[in-house]
Amino acid sequence: MTYCKKVFPVLCFLILTVALPCTIVKHDAPFSSVARAATPDTGVQLPATVAVLPFTIHASEDVSHIQQGVVHMLHSRLAWPDRVRVIPRRQIAAVLQNLTGADKNQVIHQVADQTSSNLVLTGSITRLAGSFSIDATVYDMKNKQYMTFFEQSKDSDELIDKVARIAAGINKQVFDRSTTAWEKIEQERQARINELKRKNPEYLMQTPQWQNQEESPGWKIWKYLF
Repeated sequence: MTYCKKVFPVLCFLILTVALPCTIVKHDAPFSSVARAATPDTGVQLPATVAVLPFTIHASEDVSHIQQGVVHMLHSRLAWPDRVRVIPRRQIAAVLQNLTGADKNQVIHQVADQTSSNLVLTGSITRLAGSFSIDATVYDMKNKQYMTFFEQSKDSDELIDKVARIAAGINKQVFDRSTTAWEKIEQERQARINELKRKNPEYLMQTPQWQNQEESPGWKIWKYLF
């Protein structure tokens, strides 16, 4: 019985990462001849190519199934016909085989160079006392900048939703692409704003700029590219 309890959540996670509806294209499909244009306020040129590296795991037990599920979800949710191409995982694995011992910045540079990617996505998954923290970073190689994303779940049952939120944030803030998941995030944000207005009207009137603060830190300069 104990074995079943451990295996059942794993099977559910892997099944749901494949079964959940999303916009999916073949990762190795070539771009059509669309005009290149920078997304507003980001400088990222579309069409773009993204290399998703395996996430680093910080856990006292084997959670490799979660690592695989997270990367699979990011692949399927970031791929965008004619605009965003995600490098196939087998191609990433082949490049990483020859980079054993290289530091993080060398890996990012080499992966970007050998896969002709202008964006590289890295991340980590940390498990502590049953909860999970997911950190993701998108490196813009051309513009020498990066953007970070973070979500936390109380247990493995929330992981799928949290990864979907990270993907939605990347789609919107990097590629200016609105998705159903992003619309849900915006609705939740607006609900929080309305609740704050109701609870703290005096404070909000004294700080009129509070509502304009971005939840994401936005692009930052990546000094290691200089």
